[in-house]
Amino acid sequence: MAKVFLGVGHGGADSGAVANGFKEKNLNLAIALACRDELVRHGVTVGMSRTKDEADPLTDEIKECNAFAPDYAVEIHNNSGGGDGAEIYHHFGGGKGKTLAQNILNEIVAIGQNSRGLKTKKNAEGRDYFGWIRQTVAPACLVECAFLDNKKDIAIIDTATEQKKMGIAIAKGILRTLGIRWAKENKNENPPADKKLYRVQVGAYSDIKNAEEMLRKLKSAGFEGIIV
Repeated sequence: MAKVFLGVGHGGADSGAVANGFKEKNLNLAIALACRDELVRHGVTVGMSRTKDEADPLTDEIKECNAFAPDYAVEIHNNSGGGDGAEIYHHFGGGKGKTLAQNILNEIVAIGQNSRGLKTKKNAEGRDYFGWIRQTVAPACLVECAFLDNKKDIAIIDTATEQKKMGIAIAKGILRTLGIRWAKENKNENPPADKKLYRVQVGAYSDIKNAEEMLRKLKSAGFEGIIV
């Protein structure tokens, strides 16, 4: 079974970037949780550095990630500095981490975010600058979803619905890298047990408009109707 570890940037007293009424640590977590849920829905075993607002030092994240021994590792962040768009860092030597980064970026662009491209960064020793990429054993990348201090850019993740959408986009990129086909969720597959269902047969009425009128009346009475 495929395994993925999600690092959730910042946490606790370390809020990360703060701008336009948002704290990066909260956005990172919301996006990561949505990503986790989507991966789990596709049968992927997921580890996370945190699932709530708590102190989350990078050294601990890396230790947890390596102990989990995932196939891939993804660190989720948001940006600041007045730029625009998403950017993803990967190992300067390319490889599977670069493939992962490209697949994720493609999916983020598909939901309407601008792209700042794939990036690498070296430290003074000529190694990867980011500890997450340098020290994790699994192929890894670091995702910067949007700029909090750019009012236009933050608009792509400024609601819970949009944060979920971003998380799903990241998950879709991971799934593609794992070779797992993404399946659209069928929300009507298992209706809640407390829903009262009633099937409206069009043939029992003079036309579709009459059937729809009956359906509206049923819904107002608390039923969930299905026109057939």
